[in-house]
Amino acid sequence: MTAEDDRAQLAELQHDWMRGVQERDMDRLEEIVADGFRFTAIHLNPEPMTREQWMGAAREGYTIVSFAYESMEIDVFGDTAVVHSRYSQVASYIHTSLSNAFRLTDIWSRIDGRWQVVARHSSILS
Repeated sequence: MTAEDDRAQLAELQHDWMRGVQERDMDRLEEIVADGFRFTAIHLNPEPMTREQWMGAAREGYTIVSFAYESMEIDVFGDTAVVHSRYSQVASYIHTSLSNAFRLTDIWSRIDGRWQVVARHSSILS
């Protein structure tokens, strides 16, 4: 597989990941989100969320009405990839609006032959 093939696959996985949240497809999220995943969003919490915390939020309180990747740059370094993107969403967590534009940095790792996300850092762009 070439780096270009990896970039195309990772771009699709980025969309699959957010569609999985939007549709509450927990089986798909289990495939995409690696063990040990961490989510850092200082605007939400000064401490990173664990995989279990993030999956719980995706299962029960995080609702995405719509989302778009406005730009995406994917760098592949062997079995590691870094995705820098501008992302916007209309969303909420329980009764708190999460509708905004964000700068995301996602780290992916090829584990047992398939890409899984291992970390996300999110910053608001408003």
